[in-house]
Amino acid sequence: MLWIRSSGLCLSGALILGAYSAQGQDPSKATFSVPFTVPVTVGFAHLKDSTFVVNAEMYRYAGDKISGFDLYVWPLPQLDSLKATVDSLLRVQVDDFKVVAPIGIQRGWYDNYVIAVDAPHHVPLSADSLAGYVVAMPFKRRGQVFASFFYIYALKGMFVKIRLTVPEDGWNVNPALDLPAVLVRSLAESR
Repeated sequence: MLWIRSSGLCLSGALILGAYSAQGQDPSKATFSVPFTVPVTVGFAHLKDSTFVVNAEMYRYAGDKISGFDLYVWPLPQLDSLKATVDSLLRVQVDDFKVVAPIGIQRGWYDNYVIAVDAPHHVPLSADSLAGYVVAMPFKRRGQVFASFFYIYALKGMFVKIRLTVPEDGWNVNPALDLPAVLVRSLAESR
């Protein structure tokens, strides 16, 4: 059974991104401003790289006992009707993730997988909590087993997606499992 933890670790350092100009648009650059501070350090993970990927700003972290730890940020669409709610937009992201998961087998990212958890995930903040979702997906790649987690939230007009993958060995006591909540808390409470 997989357990999703929300306890915190220390943060230090920060990366502040400037706004990108929509005029003279370069397709490899964002046309939006990230409205919060993205930390350089999240617990024991350190920012390794950032780039613009498809429609999102992507930040890659590295750290001990982490196979992958990526943050993606992109704007929420304008909600022009009562039919669409932020929660429904988050659910669409979860459903899309589950639909494209089989592509990972076709592309050789993993040999097999199972969706073990698809559940709401709330991150406690100082004054409230931030609602989101988590999908946990254990998978096997070249004889090794990993636990991969997909988190999605809406924060300050942006989608905030986190992918965390850890090796199977000791995954349930791996302190990396705390990092997504620490990162979200840092983003939510930044100015």
